[in-house]
Amino acid sequence: MKKLLFILFAFSLSLTSCFNRVTPEVSVKNDIHLTIDGENIDGLQGEWTIIFEEKEENDKEIIIITIEKKEIK
Repeated sequence: MKKLLFILFAFSLSLTSCFNRVTPEVSVKNDIHLTIDGENIDGLQGEWTIIFEEKEENDKEIIIITIEKKEIK
């Protein structure tokens, strides 16, 4: 009898846990601004330096990616 009550209790607990799921509110906003200095677009081939920086401002995580072309000597 105790075993049957325990099984019924566990079954009812599992049903109620399925109905009371908490779903977090998540929003992702991707603003990507790519700026290449200079007017000559013909010279895209070559060596590039990529700098990655993370910072937080007003409870928001900001990722700054800087792409610079190395001058060939």
